[in-house]
Amino acid sequence: MSRSTRATGGTAVTVTMLLATACGSDTVPIPEMQSVAPDAVGAVVVGPETLPFGIDTDRTMVFTFDDHGNALGRIDGTAAYSSRVLSWNRGFTTATAYAVVTATPAGTHSVPIDENMVEGASIDPATGRAMFWFNTGRPDGPEVAYRNNYVITGPGSSPVVGSVPGMMLTGSYCGAAGYGLVVGFDDLTSGAPSVRHRLYELPGVGGEAVVRGEWDYPVDFRAVSRTNACSADGRTLYNLYGTTDARRTATAESGLMLVRIDTTTGAHTETTVDIGHHPASTRTNTLTMVDERLYWISSDGAVLSLPLDRESEARQEWILPANGDSHSVTVTNTTVSHIDHSATPTYTEYGLLTGQRTRDPIELPWLNAIINSPTESGKSHYAVTGIAGLLK
Repeated sequence: MSRSTRATGGTAVTVTMLLATACGSDTVPIPEMQSVAPDAVGAVVVGPETLPFGIDTDRTMVFTFDDHGNALGRIDGTAAYSSRVLSWNRGFTTATAYAVVTATPAGTHSVPIDENMVEGASIDPATGRAMFWFNTGRPDGPEVAYRNNYVITGPGSSPVVGSVPGMMLTGSYCGAAGYGLVVGFDDLTSGAPSVRHRLYELPGVGGEAVVRGEWDYPVDFRAVSRTNACSADGRTLYNLYGTTDARRTATAESGLMLVRIDTTTGAHTETTVDIGHHPASTRTNTLTMVDERLYWISSDGAVLSLPLDRESEARQEWILPANGDSHSVTVTNTTVSHIDHSATPTYTEYGLLTGQRTRDPIELPWLNAIINSPTESGKSHYAVTGIAGLLK
């Protein structure tokens, strides 16, 4: 939801400003980030773990680190629930409540916003152009239509700020434009058995959002990932869909479908999918397409793939060595960035296609003092909400 008042003053949790040195007794501040340091290899986002949280008191914090586990810089802002960090070659984009921030080796720039909940985020790693969308709601009063605001931004390009009426159930940034599949909020909550879906094209260079197609789906037929995978030419969006029962059961041996959507017309097809004994739920920002196969990481840590040209059973490629609620993972191109924060937070990278470790584990002991600590409001605790490798 959007905020109605702005924060005044406010201080971050003291421990987030401190990093224990090798001596153990002394501390040095983690500097405010002016640019991405040359030796930075990853970025981690920390924010409130649960709703509700303290609007205008709690924080979203982003830290970069090197391959020795040293914290190099921080972005510290008012909390945006469920924030993400999306990366490309040596840079990343993230969001706090009042800014979508892009950081590169040349510096940082911010797009002003006024939000408190990130609904989803998608990036084109080839260009660094990213789209963040927000559960804005009705900040102007109950008589105004429910909306989701969005920001498209990236390195060396002008930002685009816009909105769509309703809830953007899925989104993606593909090549030169963003796409959002939107339903009316009142339609979604009306109790009707089906709801009208509208595919919006969100121009990457500005201009009004355009409806490219619309159709009805059963109200409980939803995507398992908030981000779609894009075809190489940007003409097709891919996602896995299922009924409420299929998406929430421990295994989804039936009930899932591969949905393809044409970005120019909204034409769509559905194909039955068998993912065996794995759950339907996926890890956020892990759905991607490589060489005409769809890849994703399920909530049980299995890396699964599926051919796009025919009905097929999903193939298990490999399984993350560590998994569960105290683990976060993101896929960028063919790199799996993973952080295990069940004990000493440890960052590792793997090859998506092979499961081979491509970066040795990096311990981040300074995160221990931050995660699981109470937020300033006392309404929630801090947790890792996003992780990304800074690809070279």
